[in-house]
Amino acid sequence: MTDNLETTLKALDLFGKLDPEKKVEIIKPKVKRNETLDLIVNGYEKGLENYGLYEKGKLKIKIPGGEYWKYYIAKISASLEIPSERITEFSLLLEEHENKNYFEYFTGWYLSALINGSRDKDFKIITNYLSKTIDYIGYKNTKNIDVNGNVGGLIGDGMKGGKITVNGNAGDWVGDCMEDGEITINGNARDGVGGYMEGGKIHLNGDYKSLSDYIPGGNIYHRGKLIVKNGRRLI
Repeated sequence: MTDNLETTLKALDLFGKLDPEKKVEIIKPKVKRNETLDLIVNGYEKGLENYGLYEKGKLKIKIPGGEYWKYYIAKISASLEIPSERITEFSLLLEEHENKNYFEYFTGWYLSALINGSRDKDFKIITNYLSKTIDYIGYKNTKNIDVNGNVGGLIGDGMKGGKITVNGNAGDWVGDCMEDGEITINGNARDGVGGYMEGGKIHLNGDYKSLSDYIPGGNIYHRGKLIVKNGRRLI
């Protein structure tokens, strides 16, 4: 990891611990393109295209049994065994793609595929610079992911282990269908927290709009207080 990027990430860590409503000016680091990063970006752009084609019925591929088509398209587009720092750098380039069709819906699947296919265990995703939020970050996660900035819906969907920490706000359905692991939202969350979760822990350190009506298992904490224990509401 370059010195410039490493120094800036330390500043972003500090930013993530501040009040999400406060505005802090941080100079975005310049990411130097390299062969690996070009491979990631090219796969992402092809994946965006294929996502749109499949949704319109114009891409004829067979989806294996047990695979969700959105993740499968991301997985076949993503390169395997990408180092963690390259994935962080890729997240800093996403601002260039915000105006593309399906950005909010495909990007999280692609990031999840990169992370799941990497040999590394610890990852940092930067979303502070984005005006749009990304859904489905941490799909089927088993790693440790820190997100500096806001995220969209379904963070940690189908999570099987590891930890996800969001230093910002989250959308609907935090921890949807999660089986194990730990999710911490240091900002606010919206509706349906813990929907269909079977295990694991969710920590809500800000406000939330609603819990899901169906939480089979797992524990949920609000500002340190246990509010759902083994799927049973305590409030």
